Amino acid sequence: MGTKHISTLVKDIQDVVARKGGWDSAISEYFRDTVGEAMDRRFSEPEGEREPTLRMSNIGTPCRRKLWYYLNSPKTGTELTPTTLLKFAYGDLIEGLLLSLAKAAGHTVEGEQGEVIVDGIVGHRDAVIDGVTVDVKSASTMGFKKFEKNELRLDDPFGYLKQLTGYVYGAKDDPIVKDKTGGAFLVMDKTLGNLVLDYYDLEHELVLFPSVVVATKLMTKMTVEPHREFEPIPDGKSGNMKLPAACSYCDYKWTCWSGLRGFAYSNGPTYLTRCINTPKVPEFKE
Repeated sequence: MGTKHISTLVKDIQDVVARKGGWDSAISEYFRDTVGEAMDRRFSEPEGEREPTLRMSNIGTPCRRKLWYYLNSPKTGTELTPTTLLKFAYGDLIEGLLLSLAKAAGHTVEGEQGEVIVDGIVGHRDAVIDGVTVDVKSASTMGFKKFEKNELRLDDPFGYLKQLTGYVYGAKDDPIVKDKTGGAFLVMDKTLGNLVLDYYDLEHELVLFPSVVVATKLMTKMTVEPHREFEPIPDGKSGNMKLPAACSYCDYKWTCWSGLRGFAYSNGPTYLTRCINTPKVPEFKE
């Protein structure tokens, strides 16, 4: 068991990476087991089609309409491609590596994939490090900046803070969780390799969380989809309007936005809700 404080986690991990000691055969075995179990979950043949359910990982989504589609009209969503699924697996690899490095650096890592239940909603936290609930993320360089600047409260298009709040709330009686009112994200910039520990005091969010759960459950039982949470934004000076980032990654964008058009730019797809000037790049439909 480690005796270090989580505030030194990033520096201590970097010391292990710089080969200043800590990594041994026991850590290698932990890494193999952790990553192997994650790959089993990703790539083993499914036992059958799972019924869509409200989970800790989706309760925080800022778009209620997306969650409604997922629970009430799941077959209208875009099927995840092997490319996307492989990116998810890449995230699992990074999570396993960072948790292994944290252990090698002398920090206490426990409660990995521990089940958390709040009012029937199930979630699995990544880990508890030095008594703090930690969610491990990999991010693009742009996405990393929000964690680096502690700005998720200003811009959280994937609902990470509500998800983390749920893990902390559901584990309030868990003896391995020493910090009952806060949680953190351990994040790696998957392009540049930078690391940050982004900690949040969640006292306010924890007070509101039970009402969030109740409201979300009521919303999912509505007979018609809720209104959209996001509006299109200008696509530069072209006169076209495009989906914001949160909508671009949504599996239900083609159902939500009638007449949507997709264009394959070299730096990634753009989805236009209004097209006055047709881009001179290939058009596609998912």
